[in-house]
Amino acid sequence: MGLFQLFGKETVVGIDIGSSCIKAVEIEPYGSGWRLANAGIQATPPESCRDGVITNTLDVAQAVKTLLRCANMRAQGAIAAISGSQVIVRQVKFPKMTEASLRKSIRFEASKYVSASMEDSVVEFQILDNAQADDQMNVMLVAAPRDMIESRVAVLEMAGLEPISIDVEAFALIRSLAERSLDSEFLKGSVALIDMGASHTDVNIVCDGDFALTRNVPIAGDSLTSAIKSLTAFSFEDSERLKFEMTLQDSVDQLSSQETENKCWRVVQPLLDELLREIRRSMHYYQSQFPEGAEQAVIKRIILSGGGSRMPGMPAYVSSKLNIPVEIADVFGNSLISPGRFTPDFIDEYGPALAIAAGLALKEDAARAALPMAA
Repeated sequence: MGLFQLFGKETVVGIDIGSSCIKAVEIEPYGSGWRLANAGIQATPPESCRDGVITNTLDVAQAVKTLLRCANMRAQGAIAAISGSQVIVRQVKFPKMTEASLRKSIRFEASKYVSASMEDSVVEFQILDNAQADDQMNVMLVAAPRDMIESRVAVLEMAGLEPISIDVEAFALIRSLAERSLDSEFLKGSVALIDMGASHTDVNIVCDGDFALTRNVPIAGDSLTSAIKSLTAFSFEDSERLKFEMTLQDSVDQLSSQETENKCWRVVQPLLDELLREIRRSMHYYQSQFPEGAEQAVIKRIILSGGGSRMPGMPAYVSSKLNIPVEIADVFGNSLISPGRFTPDFIDEYGPALAIAAGLALKEDAARAALPMAA
């Protein structure tokens, strides 16, 4: 039974609160799967988030209320998510014990992996069933700063919503892109899901359909915009506009393959290449966990999501640098989640940015592997 059922909520809205945009999605059962019932995007109030913590809860809550009203959403329950370098997600081996025994000792064990004060952290776990040794068990350990969680709970409550749980962005992304996909390739080998947000880029790897690794890289859309801002001395908003105008005539992959006088591209490309080097390091680390020649070590393809993936030519550019097939996330295409009444143009433009919110809105799995709300 999911936590949302305990609260008696018939409809749950997934709310992805990013540093640049707030995304909200409602999904409803349809046939043997689901369909997109409502969706919307609203700009996050400027400078209201810092290091994953919502510092201006009042303005963000008002933005959430406005978004829900404009998107005609009437859900009472909501699920949000966290991500960032301070969120620890690791598979750890423990001596085999009961869940009750593990819960008594989990904070002590987690202190080995969490650099922050345990008093200021929320810790949760899930026992997995794939341990090789009879006397051991694999445990998914999740830890995050308490204020990161409490700030999201406060926003949801101030927006008039019942906070059901706080999930991890990586789990929500895997839920919408892999677990609900009709593509059988997710069940065979390894796929990298790269979410290119505003403040950070998340590198997530799925192996045989299951979560395998997540890593946060602090280079993302705002990094590229800030580089243009430093070059032009324009406002951040105008620099953001220039970032996308840069690719109106020539896409990202075309800009990289020709001599160009585009000064914006000249300051953006080094940062983008550094991001791709970090992504390559993450994949190499993952591959190092397997014996040489293991099939699971081969990353067959990369799927891009998030606002940064909307830049024309981004898949071709990433593929040329990493030598792996790359595609844009098709959350509402080849999956159990249909687009419902939403037009193909809307799905093409905004679908990749709604991947996390869609994963949060999947009610039957919403509480699985989620962090409890901080008391």
